Amino acid sequence: MHGIMATLNKSARDAMVKYRVHACTDATGFGLLGHLLELAQGSNVSVELITARIGLYDKVLEFSAKGILPGGLFRNLSFAQALVDCGKTDPALLNVLYDPQTSGGLLMAVHPDDANALLAELLSCVPLAQQIGVVKEACEKRIYLN
Repeated sequence: MHGIMATLNKSARDAMVKYRVHACTDATGFGLLGHLLELAQGSNVSVELITARIGLYDKVLEFSAKGILPGGLFRNLSFAQALVDCGKTDPALLNVLYDPQTSGGLLMAVHPDDANALLAELLSCVPLAQQIGVVKEACEKRIYLN
């Protein structure tokens, strides 16, 4: 995770414009789940979030489990929790997903036929790029964690 806070989004933006990206947001302030919820609601879809693919700083889960949490997390939780199916997600990880202290990385909704090609291009300039979810038809909840 070294250097993640010093990585600019310009390279990702330059790669992204070559593909069918339906939506994109700088994931800062509302937590990953808050931003993902806004994208899902705005597009009238649901999203399956693959939590094992989400990159985390060392010890972040340990701090979360100890209750070292920012106040903004609770506002994000209040905003989004009714539309998120947490499944059996570890509460410490769930806190991190609502945490407003994100790095400002880009969250993109990409056409399925372009996802692999865009990811390959992103990995050449943004080594931590990852596909973390799959868009589904709208369901009762907007986000499903697995």
